[in-house]
Amino acid sequence: MDMFNAARTMTLIGAVSLVAACTSNGDRAVQLDGTPPKMSAEAEGVVPDYCPQITLREGTAILRKGEGDGLQYVASIVSTSRECRVLNGELRMKVGISGRVVPGPAAKPGELGLPIRVVVLRGADVLYSEMGSQAVALQPGNSPTFVYVDSTVVVPEPSRKDLVIYAGFDEGE
Repeated sequence: MDMFNAARTMTLIGAVSLVAACTSNGDRAVQLDGTPPKMSAEAEGVVPDYCPQITLREGTAILRKGEGDGLQYVASIVSTSRECRVLNGELRMKVGISGRVVPGPAAKPGELGLPIRVVVLRGADVLYSEMGSQAVALQPGNSPTFVYVDSTVVVPEPSRKDLVIYAGFDEGE
């Protein structure tokens, strides 16, 4: 393994560890050992009792480019995570998704951008919607993993447990 691949692998492992460190336990974000997430010294705010769950809408967990012999790749979301804190009457969240890209018969080496959207709803009201892109280096015969984190999610602090976070692929924009 050359130095570039070793560095890239270590960066990926670190990013996956950060996102995987928090998982869901009902409405409250917890670490894998069941304790609340630890905030860094520079982070402000408090960890709330309520942290909305992430939902994948039908048709947004898999992204397929091409068909049959023309299939370039299939990208899929395999896990989600979120971290919440409250500061100055706002719920601030980090929403993460991780996944894998499997090259198809028509895969060409290069970088592709996966279109990812994070949305926060209260009933029918959209409180937050942001489109992002995750770069992935595609090589035929190699199934790379990816981690996408939107750390800019800010909505008014909820008075009830009535928020829903949607995250997934979005080719609409």
